[in-house]
Amino acid sequence: MRANFYLIIAANFVITSILPADGVTGWRNGGNGLYPEAKPALDWKDKSKLKWVTSLESGSNASPILIDGKLFFTAEPSTLICADAATGKIQWEKGNEYEDLVEMTPEEKKKAEEAKAKAEEIAKKTDPLERDLYKAERQLRRKKGDKELKKEVKDLKEQIAKIEKEMGGGSNENEKPPAHDTNGYSSYTPVTDGKHVWACFGTGVVVCYDLDGERVWHARLEGPDHNWGGACSPTLVDGKLIVRFTDYHALDPATGEEVWKAPTEGIVFNAPANFELEGTSYVITSRGELIRAADGKKPWSASYKNSAKEWSFMNTPSVIGNRIYFAHGSEGQVGDAYCLEIPSTVAELEKDGMKEIWHTEIVKNRYYSSPLVVDGVVHLISRNYDMQALDAASGKSLYEQKIKGLTGTAYPSLTLAGGVIVVGAEDGRVAFVKPGKKFEEVARTEVSPFRCSPIFADGVGYVRTQESLMAIRGE
Repeated sequence: MRANFYLIIAANFVITSILPADGVTGWRNGGNGLYPEAKPALDWKDKSKLKWVTSLESGSNASPILIDGKLFFTAEPSTLICADAATGKIQWEKGNEYEDLVEMTPEEKKKAEEAKAKAEEIAKKTDPLERDLYKAERQLRRKKGDKELKKEVKDLKEQIAKIEKEMGGGSNENEKPPAHDTNGYSSYTPVTDGKHVWACFGTGVVVCYDLDGERVWHARLEGPDHNWGGACSPTLVDGKLIVRFTDYHALDPATGEEVWKAPTEGIVFNAPANFELEGTSYVITSRGELIRAADGKKPWSASYKNSAKEWSFMNTPSVIGNRIYFAHGSEGQVGDAYCLEIPSTVAELEKDGMKEIWHTEIVKNRYYSSPLVVDGVVHLISRNYDMQALDAASGKSLYEQKIKGLTGTAYPSLTLAGGVIVVGAEDGRVAFVKPGKKFEEVARTEVSPFRCSPIFADGVGYVRTQESLMAIRGE
C-alpha cells in the first residue's frame, strides 16, 4: 500500500493522517473536506449520471469511506456494512449490538432476547414522553423560572418512571444509553488504514474488522456524556485509534487495549483535528483542547465555552498550514470563529500554547458543518443555511448570504469537490457554490433526504441518504 503524507509548510509540520492512495479513509478525507481533483456532476437527478443506487433498510448520518474498491458505512443502530464500489452490491454487514459481541449460552441468549423485547415494549410507551420531556427541558433552560414548565418536566419524569416500574423496566447491562431521534447511534464515520476498518457507535462500542468482514476485536467503553447520541468519528493518529464518548481514549488499533484516557472539558459532537510538529503528534478538539497523542497529556487549551449552550460544539476544526480554524455558536445567542497559530517548535507550543490570530463574530447560530478553507477563504454555514466567508489571514468578513430554498438542518459539512463547494441540506437538496470572496451559486440538485457529508474518488461521488447509498458519475 502506497501512502501519501500531506505536507503543509516546513518539513517539521505535517497533518498526521496517513492517506492510502486512491481512497477516502476517514471523516472529511483526512479532516479538511477537500477533494480538489474531483469533477462532480451538478445534476444528481440525471439518470445518465447515476452509476448505481443500493437501497438500505436503515438510515444513518455518517459518511461512507472508500478503500481497495470497497465502501464501508454504518446503519442504525450499530451495523457496519461493506459494499462493492463498482456495483453497489452489499458484500457483508455485521451487527454490533451488545449481544452480537459476546458468546452466550442458550439460556443467556434467551434472557438477553427477552430483556431486549421488554425494553422495546417499554420504549413504545415511553419514547413519546421522552420526546416531550426533551422539548420541555429545552424550554426550561431558556425560561428557568417558569413554574408550569417545571411542573411539566416533573410530571413527565414521573410518568416515565411509573411505566418503567409497572412494566418491569430497570437496569439492564445490555440497555442502550439514550440518544436523540435524529442523531441515533451510528453517526460516527468509520476509519481505515487500508487493511482494517474501525467503527464506533453511540452504545459505547468500538470494533475492528478486516476488509473481508472478520471481526478482529471489540471494546465496550462508556456511553456518550449526554442524551443526544454521539458523532465523534474515530481517527488514527500516531499509531493510535482516538475515540471519544465521555472522555478521549487512545486505543491500540491492533488489540483495542486502552493506551491512555484524557478527560474532556465538556460535551463535543465531532472528531478532533490532528497535526504533527517536530515529530510529535497532537489532537486539537473543537473546544481548543490540545492533547499529546503519545500519552494523552494536555499541555495547553484555548478552553472555548458557550455559556448560553455549553454543548454547542458540533464540528471538527480545520488545520491548514500552521493555522487552525474553529466555528461554533448557538441560535440567537452566540456565534464565534477563531484562528489559532501553531508555533514552530514543540518547546514553544507546550510552554506558551497557540497564538490567537483573530476572533470574528459570525451569525449567531449552531454550526454542525466544519469550517472549509479554500484559497485563503474560510467558508462557514450555519444550521439555517447562512453561508459566510472570512479572510483566512485576518478574519475579516467577506460576505454573508442566506441560501434560500434549503430546508431542514444543515447537518452535512461543506465539502470542496473540484471547483465547487457542495452545500448539502437535510431535505435532500444540494446547492453548488463557487469558493472565493464573493457568493456565487452555480447549480442546484436534489436527492432523497440525507445528513452525511458526500465523498468523491475516482471520478465518482458517493452519498449515503437515509434510504440508500448512491454512486454518481462525475463530469
